[in-house]
Amino acid sequence: MVAGEASADKHASKVIKALKESLPYVEIFGMGGPEMSSCGMECIYSIDDLSVVGFTDVLPRLHRILRVFFGIKRLIRDRRPDIFIPVDLPDFNMRMARFAKARGVKVLYYIAPQAWAWRRYRARSLSRITDGLAVIFPFEEQFFKSYGVNARYVGHPFLEEDRDLINVKWPPERIAILPGSRYHEVSSMLPILQGAKDILSKEFPWLRWYLPMAKGLSARLFEKITDKDIILSQTIPDVDLAMVKSGTASFEMVLLGVPEVICYKTSIVNYYLARSFIGIKNIGMPNIVSGSPIVPELIQKELTKERLASALRRYIEDETLYISTRNAFESLRTSMGESRASQEVAKWIRDVV
Repeated sequence: MVAGEASADKHASKVIKALKESLPYVEIFGMGGPEMSSCGMECIYSIDDLSVVGFTDVLPRLHRILRVFFGIKRLIRDRRPDIFIPVDLPDFNMRMARFAKARGVKVLYYIAPQAWAWRRYRARSLSRITDGLAVIFPFEEQFFKSYGVNARYVGHPFLEEDRDLINVKWPPERIAILPGSRYHEVSSMLPILQGAKDILSKEFPWLRWYLPMAKGLSARLFEKITDKDIILSQTIPDVDLAMVKSGTASFEMVLLGVPEVICYKTSIVNYYLARSFIGIKNIGMPNIVSGSPIVPELIQKELTKERLASALRRYIEDETLYISTRNAFESLRTSMGESRASQEVAKWIRDVV
């Protein structure tokens, strides 16, 4: 198994647990994080080795990335696994899948590359280098099948979380600040998010602010750079509204029933390189999966503390907007079904082997 960041570590660890229920002596090795390791995986390489985002982040770490890349190739060649399970991380894992497949190793890819958004040629490549593609959004199954991929919707891993919908209330009193899961994301996004908080705190002094700290980031880091009136937590607390960096957390808000504003900002070089490839209008998963802009997105130069405060203010003052967003989230959750992704993937692994 090869996973390269915190959310993949979490999702893959559940697959390992499910797999060990029926194959208790299964040997799993490769690259992962603390959660995969705690489930009994031999993590020869760490997700920290590949903690990069964007085009410009790769160059400073190229030597380390190549060391891991060729190291995992040696693992596949020398230990000859029965199956290779890449988890997300397409730039790295598609190359590794091609290598494994060429050596007769079965490949079951979990969490598909977002080829429907950009680099559609990847879909055709996946038909050649995988034996199966476990996708986590219903619309992805038909998209990849149209390119000849053996794709199957297995459910979204967030649906397995033992957590009910948050009991939100209007007008919102509790607001979550979610600036990302990597240090450079937090350092670039948090000042803007805190700026919006300062504006709204003056208008609505009863608001309370929460910042769930991403695993792997130091609590001391947050204590140094967050405002004193922000409550730090280890998990997402019960909140009524959220400002969220685009990514997995934005869809988690959908499943928890918390209206949100999606934010994203990166370097100018990363942004314009990405825009030249991306073929869809929205970048937030709630909007992509629903096929309509059900929550606001503030991207790049549009992301200012003033505009973010304005977008949040609409939820605070407009009950109709707040309720309609909640209803849209409920419809989206229903469309996801009730499959347990880890169980479905574990069963598929057994079938392939």
